[in-house]
Amino acid sequence: MPHIDESQFTKRFVSLMIGGQGFPKKELDRHVLLISAALRLEPQRQYTESELNDELRWWTARFGDPVNLDHVTLRRFLVDDGYLRRDTAGRAYEVTADWPYTVDPSVKSLDLEALIAEARAARELKKQQYMGKTSGSR
Repeated sequence: MPHIDESQFTKRFVSLMIGGQGFPKKELDRHVLLISAALRLEPQRQYTESELNDELRWWTARFGDPVNLDHVTLRRFLVDDGYLRRDTAGRAYEVTADWPYTVDPSVKSLDLEALIAEARAARELKKQQYMGKTSGSR
């Protein structure tokens, strides 16, 4: 089973959110995205479709735009890729125990919104520094 460490997860997630290139084509990037959504869900808890939709709407409101994902499509990918299991009636969902990728335990405690804010601030600072260098050299 492939493994994603915290550094790799952070780098890929930030790149996906800042880059805004749509839904990722690379398998690793797709799984980083799905894991980021699944981390918010409680293991061993059964979710009704409505409860799950609320959780996924929270995620898509914060992270869905850069990757063109709505909560319905995200739910489908989570089920199809093995992060969620749906009962036969389609009324209850739960997080699966065996994800297609494993992650460092530290990934579960990452503040994804803070990661994105820090990356944007660092990008802006770098841009300002570059602009200062180029305008000062004339």
